[in-house]
Amino acid sequence: MIWPRYLDLSEEDCKKIRRKIELEAYSSLLDALRIQGNLTEDRKELLNKLQEIFQVSTERHRAEIRRSLNDEVLFTVAYRLTGVGESAEWLNESRRVVPLLDRLPPKTAFSALADKVAVNVAERNSTLPPPEETARAPAEGEASPTHPTHCRPQASQWMTES
Repeated sequence: MIWPRYLDLSEEDCKKIRRKIELEAYSSLLDALRIQGNLTEDRKELLNKLQEIFQVSTERHRAEIRRSLNDEVLFTVAYRLTGVGESAEWLNESRRVVPLLDRLPPKTAFSALADKVAVNVAERNSTLPPPEETARAPAEGEASPTHPTHCRPQASQWMTES
């Protein structure tokens, strides 16, 4: 059976696929430049041209550089091959346009319950011996002299205690 060469994709689907491939290409080219060492003027010009060709925003460009700088494999390869793990030029190019704002702690419908459980678990854990004073964990169903199976609290007990 011969498969059709033309798939039934909408124009919108085709645009999404093209954009995905463009961003992957930009990301891969940036990784290749990152592995080659310092960010020289020639590499910076090339990145600017690629950014223009692939219509990558400044924020996306900088985020891709940060992703590349934080990748352990890329760091290792760059360091082994060029002796440069990270350089001031790459770090400078990756700076955010607008600094991150401090986030407020999340408040959800479960926040009060989570706080209560955390307090109960902390109280329970404070009565247990330190890890260095405990033996191996007993196998499933096996009773331990210091932690009998029948005395283990269930999660539902932690929520109802107080």
